[in-house]
Amino acid sequence: IIEGKQGMIKLRRIIMRALVTGGAGFIGSYLIPRLLEKGMEVVVFDITKEPAALEPIKDEILYVRGDLASEADLYRVMMSHKITNVFHLGAILAGPCEENPIYGYKINFHATQTLLDASVALKVNRFFMLSSISVFGKDVSEPVADDARKNPGTVYGQTKLACEHLLQWYYRKHALDTRALRFTWVFGPGRTRGITALYSSLILDAIARNEPMTITNPNEKGDWLYIQDAIRAILAVWDAKDPKQRIYNIAGGVHAIGDVVEIAKRLKPDAKVSLVPQGEAQSPYPVSYDDHVARSEICWKPKYSIETAVREHMEIVLGQQ
Repeated sequence: IIEGKQGMIKLRRIIMRALVTGGAGFIGSYLIPRLLEKGMEVVVFDITKEPAALEPIKDEILYVRGDLASEADLYRVMMSHKITNVFHLGAILAGPCEENPIYGYKINFHATQTLLDASVALKVNRFFMLSSISVFGKDVSEPVADDARKNPGTVYGQTKLACEHLLQWYYRKHALDTRALRFTWVFGPGRTRGITALYSSLILDAIARNEPMTITNPNEKGDWLYIQDAIRAILAVWDAKDPKQRIYNIAGGVHAIGDVVEIAKRLKPDAKVSLVPQGEAQSPYPVSYDDHVARSEICWKPKYSIETAVREHMEIVLGQQ
């Protein structure tokens, strides 16, 4: 309470209460501490029990277990906690989507629509969704531009593309401030799930722990995006005053798996890794991406080189042993 010329004035603290769906996952575990630093109250929504990665901040967050497939769970967490901002990271990954497309659409598409409807009802400030490079097929010219033809080769990619259309429609129809990013191969300590983890994080983990590994696709190239840079990109698009495009490619740098292994082996010369080329590339996605629009409109650019990222990744994994 302060006293002004016209008497006593009561000031209310503006509460920013962010919902992070899929917050128990890899990206969520890195994003949530940064949101706390920004002064947000954070409600974490996930189907699994609270992960060890969030243990250091468990007293600073509210952890709610729920199912993305349940409209009741989603409306309950949004309404009961009066959410003002949404970071929608939750999704079912590519493998399960291929095995059960209907369930994949229920989790990825319908949950997104439910959250968007609840956001309109609550007049949330901003809605961020993590999309994917899976919206592109391999029938595009590289580096793949944001506006390149979108012909997903997987059901997962279809669900993400449908969600992108949803975000654009809610922005036009309801003036809901929606934003999204498409990440490339996100790697870093703690990444254990997803197709691209097989070609990136899990390899570096094995080298750091001196575990034997045979790599049959060392010549395969991909765009490696370090987790800390991925988080910086989320915060960049979130803080952007008026991003015109609203959905952006985010890239790190293109490297062959074998070349990154050699960088890691310089740090761990006794690594038990064998490079045995046996076949074609295994990733269903294009290799290189053009993110110049994000660099221009939201002032994004990676901070980590592949060398500094690999070093930090391995040092953290070694420190966990």
